Amino acid sequence: MRSTVWPGGESGNADGQRNRTDSERGKVIMMVCPLRRPQHRMYLAAFLLDFSVAVGFTAMPFFVIQQLNGGAALSGTVGAVQMAVYAFACLASAAMLSRARNPLVWAVGGVLGFAVVFTLVPWVRSPGLCIVVASAPFLGLALAWPAMQAWLGLEPDPEIRARRLAGFNTATAFGFTLSPLLTGPLYDADFRLPFALLTVLSLAVAGLVLSLAPRNPRISPAPRDERHHEETASRNVTPGLLYASWAATFTANGLFAAVRSVYPLRVETLAAEGSLLFFPGIRPAFFDALGPATAYSWLAFTLSLWTVICFAIMGRTSAWQGRYALLAAGQMAAALAFVLLSCARSVTVMAACFAVVGFNYGLCFFASIYYSLAHARTRHRNAAINEGVLGAGGFAGGLAFGHLAEAIGVPAAFQYAPLLAAAAIGVQLLLLRTGPRRPQS
Repeated sequence: MRSTVWPGGESGNADGQRNRTDSERGKVIMMVCPLRRPQHRMYLAAFLLDFSVAVGFTAMPFFVIQQLNGGAALSGTVGAVQMAVYAFACLASAAMLSRARNPLVWAVGGVLGFAVVFTLVPWVRSPGLCIVVASAPFLGLALAWPAMQAWLGLEPDPEIRARRLAGFNTATAFGFTLSPLLTGPLYDADFRLPFALLTVLSLAVAGLVLSLAPRNPRISPAPRDERHHEETASRNVTPGLLYASWAATFTANGLFAAVRSVYPLRVETLAAEGSLLFFPGIRPAFFDALGPATAYSWLAFTLSLWTVICFAIMGRTSAWQGRYALLAAGQMAAALAFVLLSCARSVTVMAACFAVVGFNYGLCFFASIYYSLAHARTRHRNAAINEGVLGAGGFAGGLAFGHLAEAIGVPAAFQYAPLLAAAAIGVQLLLLRTGPRRPQS
């Protein structure tokens, strides 16, 4: 057999065999421990963080209703203020995190702050103090999410970045999807258990993000050749399209927030009256012992499941890119689902409506964050702005639908959704058409 001479050594066969053995061993280790890859640890951190956030979102309306004797207005206000705090903090953090030597260190601090403050909620009995304690943790999330998203934006290849963004968003949506299934039964067993779970999960997130921090130096623009490739690939993302997608995310999260923080009151009312059905006209015997938090957890699961499905589709296709009409259609479909929710009494019909709302949220959010990360020089600022707009939409939706439902009832309030969506789409069309026709630099 002919011997091969490898660079840097005289014994080619031995060194080559040793290199191949090391490579094979590395592959085996990677298969056994996939979290050795940094992006996989980031996906797991995103999953656990959104799981813990969904724990808080699912438990809070029932805590307000059952422990504080609040109604739709208080529940909607809590959700609205949470989103307002998040929105303003994201916008304020954009410049600070862009100058930080290591933004992920701020993300770790934000996650820890979120966990510590949210854990205090079960011991609060004042509505005003509840709003403060339930909203302050979102200051921490405003540090965490933009920094984690900008970390993904360091990848210069647009196709790889899109796949990793899909993996990240799918992980977060899975956290939202699975969390209510556990949170509802935990809350019905003891209202303090979900908040304890939130703390444990957040500590795990902090550890995962901290393991990534030393590997990521100061975020800076990509090298010239990579930046040119990146800007060429994303030249169709005009400011008008970016602004319209932000406005669509605002509307989508407003609708999302309404079904998350206001609609639980409708489920609570139907369960108390004994008129909550499984299929139209069918009420199984086990529904008599079903807690409202558990019943709502099925709807929340469906809501986020279809967000996951949307992320998976968008991460593997490109036909949606640059097509604003899809965002407009999704928003109107979600608004029409609100009309059906206003009169629905069966869990299956409600779940179908929640699926439409969840898919629309995934459609608008994925498009806006993809467009936000398209340009190298502004990716961190745009990611923070996108999260701020997301929070502002949640604030507006929770506040508007909460107070409207308090005044005229949940069913009547939800019937106004198509009018609100039509007005929002009109504003988005103006943003789309009046934006400059050149790429953002």
